[in-house]
Amino acid sequence: MSKIIVTGGSGFIGSHIVSALEKKDHKVYVVDKVNTINSKNYFDLDINNTSKLENLLKENKIEYVYHIAAIANARRSLEDVLETVDVNIRGTASVLKACSNAGVKKVILASTVWVYNACQKKSNNSNLITLDENSPLLPSSGNHFYTTSKLTSEFLCHDFNFFKNLKFTILRYGIPYGPRMWKGLVLRSFTENALSGKPLTINGDGSAKRRFVHINDLAEAHVLALNEKADNQIFNLEGDNDVTIKELAELVSNNIPNTKIEYKIDESRKGELKTDNVEISNKKAKNILNWKVNTTIKDGVKSYIDWFKKNN
Repeated sequence: MSKIIVTGGSGFIGSHIVSALEKKDHKVYVVDKVNTINSKNYFDLDINNTSKLENLLKENKIEYVYHIAAIANARRSLEDVLETVDVNIRGTASVLKACSNAGVKKVILASTVWVYNACQKKSNNSNLITLDENSPLLPSSGNHFYTTSKLTSEFLCHDFNFFKNLKFTILRYGIPYGPRMWKGLVLRSFTENALSGKPLTINGDGSAKRRFVHINDLAEAHVLALNEKADNQIFNLEGDNDVTIKELAELVSNNIPNTKIEYKIDESRKGELKTDNVEISNKKAKNILNWKVNTTIKDGVKSYIDWFKKNN
């Protein structure tokens, strides 16, 4: 059993990580601005208050920190770049400094496959390009404040390891979905619209594809990341199969009868992750961590809609 802190542990992803860790008998503390999961070991603490965070780590003899707290809404990051820098970059630096000073064994950082926007994705033919954790990143190609904030957070992990010998594991998320997902995530928006009789609105022609990953599978990867094999490593946590936004909308309409689908152009989506000719590999997580994608998108969408009906 280890003593662990999860920053952002009351949020969509963080709360599931807390549950997954507790099922393995770890003692888990939540650092967040709200306590929506009613954790007994909850601390209302701003992650940028480095000294208080450091004291909390020392007093509770914390061994591992999962840094999940962040501005995760890409649109919000466009609206307020200063807030994004303050929370995602300065906040990460604060957490890493506090952990280093407190003697924490390792920090597990929540990142995103959006960082692959900063990779060269053009080829001389139409073949699919496979990107993995070793693919080079180009500073001229990120094209989003959210992407830049996550890349910088990753670089900070490497720097603290270089200067302070603080171990890290970076987990680059695909598109997570499942119970308690926040407003704005596509499956929740589709479900809310369908259940209220509104059409499902798709940006473009619906051909944009994603590899969705169910929150239970994502949370399990975080438990596996405690293993020493994950030390100072980066892992992509992507789903196994491409799903177009049109296909996702159709899955929702199959579960909620009489749902209409509409298409429009939304300029606010500029700069978001494009994977038209790209595959982001999850093989490293499977090979090193023995991670598995257990939930199919068909089953995951149905179970989410059933959960949403009961809880909203």
